[in-house]
Amino acid sequence: MTDWDQYRASEPLRGEALRGYDAARAQMGIGYLLLKARASAGLTQEQLAERIGTSQPTVARWEGGKQLPSLRSLIRIAEATGFQLTLGLRSSARSERETLTIGIE
Repeated sequence: MTDWDQYRASEPLRGEALRGYDAARAQMGIGYLLLKARASAGLTQEQLAERIGTSQPTVARWEGGKQLPSLRSLIRIAEATGFQLTLGLRSSARSERETLTIGIE
């Protein structure tokens, strides 16, 4: 099985494809991060769902950006994939650089 990083290294995106990918990734938001964590852990959507006590279609909705997981689900996902969950808030004012980050181990 080829993960996304291996594929991207073998087939680098350029030009319009790269801009399109970056725009899509920004729109996916947390879904992209969940997909990346799951893939890095070598889990299928079904395997992750089983580990965290939900269904595969729910995992698919989260990864596709159609639904946001609860904080409890995010904690379970982090534990199941071996990641540390870090939540952050950043001021939307460009002149203000204050950031609040909460790490959950």
